[in-house]
Amino acid sequence: MNTSIIFHSVCGNTYLMAKAFQESLLSMGHQAGIFRIADPGWAEKPDLSEKARANLRNMVTLPLATPAVMQAADLIVLGSPTYFGNVSAQMKAFMDSTGGLWFPGKLIGKKLAAFASAGNTEGGGDLCLQAIHTYGKYMGMLSLPVPVSLVPGENWPALGLIQYSNGKYAEALDERTQRAIRNYCAFLKKL
Repeated sequence: MNTSIIFHSVCGNTYLMAKAFQESLLSMGHQAGIFRIADPGWAEKPDLSEKARANLRNMVTLPLATPAVMQAADLIVLGSPTYFGNVSAQMKAFMDSTGGLWFPGKLIGKKLAAFASAGNTEGGGDLCLQAIHTYGKYMGMLSLPVPVSLVPGENWPALGLIQYSNGKYAEALDERTQRAIRNYCAFLKKL
């Protein structure tokens, strides 16, 4: 299955999730490309650790997402940081840029999975996931849920995975999120 992982990231946390999705899918035999959303205003934060700085420098070397990237994929995995209970302005602008694919139905039947990063559990991450899936529904994509049994004993939103950063920048994903991404990719492989 050809997969396009398309994300926007400012602090690097959403990038780390996208990278984990790509690594997991590749290890399971999928074709998985990773593409970033253009962000002309992005600038490296001055107070970053060296590890975060290295992650962000790797992120900005990735190819940019385009509507053609979505058309070429069987599975589209969209990820965004959460801003005020919604996707970032850059992700929204990217979604809007695909309007030319809507009328001719170029994305109808493509599978859609979602992930988000949020500052904390009350940060609106679930609403960000909902915005991604609302976009997908309008485009005719098939939303892929997170199974309730994804990680026994843990709760995950049905609409996707959320990494709670608690104010940390691009250091590393917590083990809980890494495990959930691996399990979700195994679920996606079955589809």
